[in-house]
Amino acid sequence: MTWSPETGSLDFRTLHAAYRAGTLTPSKVVEAVYDRIAARGADPAWTLIIPRERALAAAAELEASGASPDSHPLYGLPFGIKENFDLAGYPTNNACRASEYLATETDPIVQRLLDKGAIAIGRNNMDQFGMGVVGVRTDYGIPSCVFSQDHISGGSTSGGGVVVAAGLVSFALGGDAAGSGRVPAALQNLVGLKPTNGLVPLGISAAGMGASHTVLTLTVEDNVHAIRQLIQHVEDDPLSLPEAASFDLKIDPLPESFRFAVPSKGSRLFFGDQAAEALFDAAIARLEGMGGTAVEFDYAPLHAAAKLLYEDAFIARRYANLRPVWEKCGDRFHPATREILSWGTRYSGADVFVAQYKLAAYRKIAMKLFEDVDVMVTPTTPTTFTIAELEEKNIERNAIMGTYTNFVNLMEFCALAVPNGLRPDGLPQGLMFIAPSFQDNRILGFGAAYHRALGLTMGATQNPLPH
Repeated sequence: MTWSPETGSLDFRTLHAAYRAGTLTPSKVVEAVYDRIAARGADPAWTLIIPRERALAAAAELEASGASPDSHPLYGLPFGIKENFDLAGYPTNNACRASEYLATETDPIVQRLLDKGAIAIGRNNMDQFGMGVVGVRTDYGIPSCVFSQDHISGGSTSGGGVVVAAGLVSFALGGDAAGSGRVPAALQNLVGLKPTNGLVPLGISAAGMGASHTVLTLTVEDNVHAIRQLIQHVEDDPLSLPEAASFDLKIDPLPESFRFAVPSKGSRLFFGDQAAEALFDAAIARLEGMGGTAVEFDYAPLHAAAKLLYEDAFIARRYANLRPVWEKCGDRFHPATREILSWGTRYSGADVFVAQYKLAAYRKIAMKLFEDVDVMVTPTTPTTFTIAELEEKNIERNAIMGTYTNFVNLMEFCALAVPNGLRPDGLPQGLMFIAPSFQDNRILGFGAAYHRALGLTMGATQNPLPH
């Protein structure tokens, strides 16, 4: 089948197969990408688009070098970069105009992707400083869901979710410090992995401590392929783990039979969204049909743990990470960002220790659960909102969107968000597979099998999953 410049899939397998067959070149793909961006028109998903000629020059250089998908795993794959990663020669602003500076060096995370053959197309909008999972806390216009211009895109990797789902790039580099990669994946019919903390180094991103850098992709296989290029142990990175040096990220086979934990009907939270709840019930039935046995548990302790991230002393970590820029221009932050970060000044060292004790108790509950099940399964988000609804109650509704994602980061678990179908109004919802640290391959196996069983087209494109 001939690849179409207008609608041809940008998933890794499709492009690499065409490159190997000689029916397509990176230059032709880049030309098509820029034509698609132009056809889409003004789009706040981008804070900056690299000039077409520069991207074409990078593609031509790649072709002339004799490289291939075999020598360069990300060969010829166009990608977007979240606005908090430095790219030399371009401004970095973290979606806050007052904090903008000209980057003089490229973040090592970005450089690894470039070195592996990926081609940068532009920089993507975000929730300011990664503070949010909704995509509306920005000085650069609000990206909307590809499936509905009235609804939020999800954040903080908001623009990245939009450009992947719209078929403008193969993948988008982002972060996930509280669900920032998984929430936009859920709302854009995409895949987002929050890997075990410490497998991917911090780089020099202002996302700072506690973040797991990630990518948004069309398929689970693509996500694994990209993140494998980022996993490494960096000696002078205080949170980089030695285990990263030998960790082999891959998709484990789905067991013939398995047990999976799901929030009980009495403790699950959908905030009145019956359509989202129906999709989750359908997911449980689908997993049972795949050989699973559902085991209900009380989600209340994990929801309490999730609240610790922004509603208790753990917010002091975000304040500590951003204190220099807060002191420089905090008065010009987005109102919601400013309000939340100010909470970090209220807590003492003793408060932080008390919060850590609470978290340790909640984590023991979760770990006890994993003794009886292979994986935990929850919705990625309990619902979604229009942009107007979110702006009306910004902080409150942002917290709702992080109901199922926040505790994962605090407990240093790994989690994978995959599509879980469309509500009757056509809006996507996601499903999340969760496991303790270093069990990434297990959840990838569950997620990949589930995504294939679901059978949806990829993102907002009409392209089916590749064979």
